[in-house]
Amino acid sequence: MSRECFESLLGLHGAPTFAGEKPGVLLSFRKSQFEDFDAMLASFLPCFRCKGISVLRLVEGEEYVLLLFYRARRLARCVKRPEARALLAERGYDADAPLAALLAELQRRMELRKAFPHEIGLFLGYPPEDVRGFIEHHGRDCTLEGYWKVYGNPDVARALFAHYAACSEEFCAKLDAGARFEDLVVAG
Repeated sequence: MSRECFESLLGLHGAPTFAGEKPGVLLSFRKSQFEDFDAMLASFLPCFRCKGISVLRLVEGEEYVLLLFYRARRLARCVKRPEARALLAERGYDADAPLAALLAELQRRMELRKAFPHEIGLFLGYPPEDVRGFIEHHGRDCTLEGYWKVYGNPDVARALFAHYAACSEEFCAKLDAGARFEDLVVAG
């Protein structure tokens, strides 16, 4: 897969994070689709670092890698909100721990379980009430589905989903028109 295809994948699935609208996105890559996946990813790291984006390999196997792209300052604010902290504490996290420790615990849980712990939504910027609703309702009976399952305010979520979709469309259109990926990634 070429650099341009990699950029298209990043834009298509992660534009709201790269455009500074969302604190994090989880992306899975099939490493064999690339001549050298690690080299491809490494070539983007200077851009990500200077724009305030970190990359965490949450889970990695021989064929696939699951990466969390996140904006540390913004994500730290999300997980430190009282509702998020309470939910993390209920799930066995040290809610007072710094973001790096919370992410390390999330990574550990994913490696042990080989599944997505439901609280992962908090690390992607989902509203805590929706993460809690998903847990309590076992993923059923939501009022709206989009970027996540909504159990809280569907009107607010619907507007946010539309905003994210427009962001993705604009980001990808600019990429298709020849804009450099690095120039589209917002610092912050």
